[in-house]
Amino acid sequence: MSASNLEGRTVEVLELPAGVDEELLYLYFENKRRSGGGPLESVEIKQNRVVLVFEEAEAASRVLSKKHHVVHNAELSVRKPRQKDRCRLLLRGISPYTSAEMIELYVENMMDLNAADYTLIPSAQRDLLLIHLHQPLTKGQISSL
Repeated sequence: MSASNLEGRTVEVLELPAGVDEELLYLYFENKRRSGGGPLESVEIKQNRVVLVFEEAEAASRVLSKKHHVVHNAELSVRKPRQKDRCRLLLRGISPYTSAEMIELYVENMMDLNAADYTLIPSAQRDLLLIHLHQPLTKGQISSL
């Protein structure tokens, strides 16, 4: 299936309450009457949020259009997942004392880039660095990071 088709079938649930397990989420979001959903391809719990992939984009659309989702007496917040920008990466945890040359060498070696392929934009505190690529990363490059 194409990536755009996957995006249309994916829903993100934010602020998942404690005690809600994967089986309960499957049952709730596959129940068309309660959630508007339908058959799920996958449920992936990531800390306090969940990524749901439905078999059909229509089910994801119905879930997103429903105003209230309640599980374990807690209202769930659902949204379309944010789209990833394949031209920008954020590098965190940099020592403010690390030289610009060291960072450039690191970026070039880790991503197999030339200096003309990117622009580095440091944060004011110099502990974060935005790597702006002049060409989007390919899926192969992303998976190797």
